[in-house]
Amino acid sequence: MTNPSTFSILSYRSLGVLILLFFIGVGIFLLWPYASIQEADIFIPVDSEKIPEGLIITNAPFTGIEVHVRGPKSIIRTFSDLKIKYTIDLSGVNIGVNVIPIHQAQISLPNGISILKINPDWITVKVENEIKKKLPVNISLTGKPAKGFMVVGLKAEPMSVILRGSEDTLGQMDKVSTKPINIKGLSGSFKKEVALDLVQNLKLVDSSKIILATVFIKERLATKTFDNIPVQGDGSLYVYRITPPAITIKVKGPVNMIEKLFGSNGVQVYVDLKGLKPGVYNKRATITLPVKTTLTDAKPEIFKVKIIDQKRIR
Repeated sequence: MTNPSTFSILSYRSLGVLILLFFIGVGIFLLWPYASIQEADIFIPVDSEKIPEGLIITNAPFTGIEVHVRGPKSIIRTFSDLKIKYTIDLSGVNIGVNVIPIHQAQISLPNGISILKINPDWITVKVENEIKKKLPVNISLTGKPAKGFMVVGLKAEPMSVILRGSEDTLGQMDKVSTKPINIKGLSGSFKKEVALDLVQNLKLVDSSKIILATVFIKERLATKTFDNIPVQGDGSLYVYRITPPAITIKVKGPVNMIEKLFGSNGVQVYVDLKGLKPGVYNKRATITLPVKTTLTDAKPEIFKVKIIDQKRIR
């Protein structure tokens, strides 16, 4: 038979073991996330604020710092969701080069994470005076139009814009250009929206970054002289003789068309002889040219026509 006092002692011992196991379990549960410790490099974006009015940062924008940390793996994995950012206070900067230290205390990280190293541990900021300036817009082109065509004009809307930027950069500029517009092979005028090609740290004031550019393209004109073009008679029933027998003309028109006129039937010169009886006449020649071409000169202007009293053989 079991002794009651012995049973009571065993019961208290069992209860103590259970309580101990309970606390051990709770401890394991609470400390489990910290059981797997690792080191990692994390990138923290850098932002700036409170730059004094009338000043501007002119060196390349600093994107961020690299921080080497140590802590539970489970917490480190969550960094991408935390959107951690480091903000630099520029209220105390002066014109010139400013060296601004990175303060570890300003980097807000979750509990359990320690910072081992920061790279770099300072940031260089170059500061200059900021000015505003109104500049005309220059439309930039690349390529060449189709053969026989040329750019005859450019128009930008708006014609000018107001920029703000550093005195060293903006003060030396006399115009601002657009991104290049490709006109290779084009044969007609067109309109196109195009952005301004702004250098670093230049910004527009109260204006859109989009410029409406109009490029005027027309056929290139040329003037060419054609010698020894035969002068024909038209409409006579008689034998005739025209003196001189040829004419020299000067023609103006699109270069592509002018080039095709040489050695072709594009130019015709004749003297109207309809109804004329045998005799001698002074007549002007009729010159036919293709559309878009213009006669600028002709020599001679008057031709001597002798009509002989002899029927032409048809």
